[in-house]
Amino acid sequence: MDDLSKELTVEMLPDNQWKQVAEEIGIENFCKMLKIVGGATLYIPQLDNILRPVRDARIKAEFNGWNYLELARKYSITDRLVRSICGPGNVEGQLDLFGEQSDTS
Repeated sequence: MDDLSKELTVEMLPDNQWKQVAEEIGIENFCKMLKIVGGATLYIPQLDNILRPVRDARIKAEFNGWNYLELARKYSITDRLVRSICGPGNVEGQLDLFGEQSDTS
């Protein structure tokens, strides 16, 4: 089968989404992909879903304790989602205004 795939060209593929994939990633990578998942029922996620961990890490790195709205606008998400990613907004070393002070005596 490998000998046959070496002779396959993009032009030989039917005009559908798979031809577009082969044109984009190359016929060799297309054949490798088919060896891995060919014949399977497959859900292909949206790129945004795959990039979510990278986006969330950037948001956490840029978070300063109060810039929820700025980050929400920058990443086209809601400030509520920014809050769920970053937490309650306590910056490291920040004192809690209403928290109980621990007694060290």
